[in-house]
Amino acid sequence: MFKQLSKAFLSIPMLALLLPAVGEASRLDWNQTEARIELKPNEEEARAEFVVTNKGDETVRIARVKTSCGCTSSILNQKIIQPGESSTITAIFNKGKRQGLNHNKLEVFLDDQANAVSILHMIVQVPKLVETQPQIVYWNPSTSRTERHIRIKLDKRYVNEITSIEYDRAKLTITAEPDPDERADRILRIQPKSFETQIRETVRIHARGPDGMKAEARLHIFVQP
Repeated sequence: MFKQLSKAFLSIPMLALLLPAVGEASRLDWNQTEARIELKPNEEEARAEFVVTNKGDETVRIARVKTSCGCTSSILNQKIIQPGESSTITAIFNKGKRQGLNHNKLEVFLDDQANAVSILHMIVQVPKLVETQPQIVYWNPSTSRTERHIRIKLDKRYVNEITSIEYDRAKLTITAEPDPDERADRILRIQPKSFETQIRETVRIHARGPDGMKAEARLHIFVQP
């Protein structure tokens, strides 16, 4: 009986610690907690605004906003939010050399709370104008000495023609042909000139589209004797 009462009393402080966080969260109303953005090729950054309104009767202070990636920063226009007032968190994503889908989180912390009161999601799609599948090709003593097939896909919204494929012809044999399954714009057949020499090469695929748009993809080739 004493053990059961002890457990019950011990659980009360823990519950008391959790209640303030739940209360604060219930008083904050967001215009959105998830923003989805697709960048255009000439854009280097994306921005999303998250507007929060204090629906409670007490003043709320946002202590900090923690982002999950160094590529994303945030601007908070107002830390102290009076009842009925709003504040805006502007999330800024810097593309750099990133491609594909980028999912970043912003954790919002209030004063004197260890756990985030809200988690915001910024999902940015950076288009791959030229995509190779796979991006790395290798041979070693345990793999078969056969040619590798690489699919090249173009994002036809921006580029529609492969203009050149650059590689060292002394080390590699590469032929390009249409994809019989029509799942890609080109199929590359690649084979090293020799399997007895170590090879570390980069194949560069160049493409272009309307309005002078240009793009490049890189395919990495490794041969380990």
